Amino acid sequence: MAQIADPTRDDRIGSAGTISRIAWCAFNDVTTHSLEELGASIPRLDGVVGTDSPTGLLLHTCHRVEWYEAEPAKAVTAPFSIRLSRRIAGHEAAASRLARIAAGAMSLILGEQFVFQQVHSAFDRLPAGHPLRPVGAEVLLLASQARRRFGLRARLDYRDLVRTLLDASATHSRNLVIVGGGMLAQAVAHELGDDRRVFVLTRSPKKLRRLLRSGAAKATVLRITELPDTVRDSGFDLVLATSGLTPQYRDHIARLADSAARSLVIDLCATPVLHDRSNYQHLHHPAVTDLIEDANRPAVEAARAASFWIENQYGGHS
Repeated sequence: MAQIADPTRDDRIGSAGTISRIAWCAFNDVTTHSLEELGASIPRLDGVVGTDSPTGLLLHTCHRVEWYEAEPAKAVTAPFSIRLSRRIAGHEAAASRLARIAAGAMSLILGEQFVFQQVHSAFDRLPAGHPLRPVGAEVLLLASQARRRFGLRARLDYRDLVRTLLDASATHSRNLVIVGGGMLAQAVAHELGDDRRVFVLTRSPKKLRRLLRSGAAKATVLRITELPDTVRDSGFDLVLATSGLTPQYRDHIARLADSAARSLVIDLCATPVLHDRSNYQHLHHPAVTDLIEDANRPAVEAARAASFWIENQYGGHS
């Protein structure tokens, strides 16, 4: 896969010889929609236009769906069925938003690092010659500078959160079952693989096995239907870290959660995958959000300063 432009260079020249700029962006996030609505929209994005668009960029995370269109913009709306409620016009305002997102200044967990990788991956998927590829170097450079300049980082990141919740549980299992194959699932597997037997369940086990081998994570990768009976019999904790929540996938997850051998469920998905289960802790449960806010209180001022600094690089546009 081709790499994005070197973010240490001022390289914003597109294939046509003009400066690469964003014409407008449209988005749904927690300021425009409920978490339930955002969570329901994510599975509908599987396989939609992203790398196919000659002028646009799709960014979607657990908490946002965003479309960025290059100048000169010909399309009036993003080319997929999900209606995006908010619209920002102009390169400065749109790029400022994107850089602040990449810095982690607009995340549920302020200063978390996964969103930077998600923005990087969104640009990295664009084909060579795409007019927005050079914009990736611009916004990622500013995001990196802002994080360093103001010490913006999460004291309790997603990986640390999982460990903290597991360690605080009254029950403790040596087996940890993680559902998901993305960067969050991989990071949790890497974080906890030294002191637990980790099983990662995903729909594409061959690809994930290669990735985890290269990352030296200690985990057994299986399809979601292949969890060994020995694990079910001896007990396990369950972490949900996937956005691919098709009805069939939800049914498999529910069966794992309803197993008599299951101890704690930690749900990192945008909206609760399950309801009315014992020992079920969702990312947005008040007790969990209070834990996140208390631990990351020092990041609040750093996020505010980083946002203000990025906005100033674009003439005060937010």
